[in-house]
Amino acid sequence: MKKILVLTCMLLLTAGIVWAKDYEIQKKAGDLSVVVKMDKNPAVIGENGAIVTVKDLAGKEVTDAEVKIEYSMPAMSGMPAMNYQSALALKEKSYQGKLNYSMSGPWNIVVKIVRGGKTLSTKFSVDVQ
Repeated sequence: MKKILVLTCMLLLTAGIVWAKDYEIQKKAGDLSVVVKMDKNPAVIGENGAIVTVKDLAGKEVTDAEVKIEYSMPAMSGMPAMNYQSALALKEKSYQGKLNYSMSGPWNIVVKIVRGGKTLSTKFSVDVQ
């Protein structure tokens, strides 16, 4: 009985790790719906994959935009602010690219979408481990 309980706990823990693998956040940018998925949860120092899906009011994927992610860490005592950006490439109805975090801590993320001469954006934060 004890072995079954231990195996069950291990299975649930392993399943939780699998479920928590990707980080996903949903935001609005004007009248567009934006879903950002990152391949690591939590984000880590170094390269992290990002996939951004943009949908219009009808729920149709937007594939005629330029999408980029700007990410920054504010200045701290003895350290200047860090600012980076990554242009994302359209692949299979979503925009994909890499973010390369240079240190752990809170990072500000801005997803910018340029479409039809208009720029829309949405913001969120990521805590890099």
